[in-house]
Amino acid sequence: MKANSLLRCLGLSIAVFVLPTIASAQRTVKCESNDGRRNYCLDVNQQDRVTMQQQISGSPCEAGRTWGVDGRGLWVDRGCRAIFLVGGRSGPRDSEGGWWQRDPNDTWPPRGDWHGGRWNRGGACFYRDRDFGGDYFCIRRGESRESLGGLGDDISSIRVFGGARVTVYDDRDFRGKRASFGGDVSDLRQVSVRGKSGHTWNNRISSVAVQ
Repeated sequence: MKANSLLRCLGLSIAVFVLPTIASAQRTVKCESNDGRRNYCLDVNQQDRVTMQQQISGSPCEAGRTWGVDGRGLWVDRGCRAIFLVGGRSGPRDSEGGWWQRDPNDTWPPRGDWHGGRWNRGGACFYRDRDFGGDYFCIRRGESRESLGGLGDDISSIRVFGGARVTVYDDRDFRGKRASFGGDVSDLRQVSVRGKSGHTWNNRISSVAVQ
């Protein structure tokens, strides 16, 4: 009994010290391409999670095109200026959580504090089945996912709201072929992958960015 109590106390003590360290691993950084050229702003490991928190430029900030992360760190290009959230490597790189299940009280478009709120700026939802059916998950405007984990290669339709625009990629880390959508796509089987004859975007998406 005494040994068990000691172990529990040690576990609590470790948690007290470790949890603040994990929380502090997240940080924000402002990265600016003021001269229109590529600029590196922070020594970020490619295993770190990086998401755009707020665009502050008139020029578009598009993951994989005007901002991204490579072996040298976080970069911006072509006039992109934004504030980025950099998370620690202690957490998974995959999209948070799994598929969301439908609820009879769901409204469209998302609003209020639904799934964390802040939907007033727009976003997009990605569905497992065509015609916006089955399980799904949503991303706010200005957010991106460099890896979708178990959600990747299993998306069949997309719904866009609030003036957002979606860019999808067939590889992780915003690589490979890409396509952009400014509106709903009810059946990705009807959308061909440019440069890949006979291939469609159905069950092909591996990373996404919503602007």
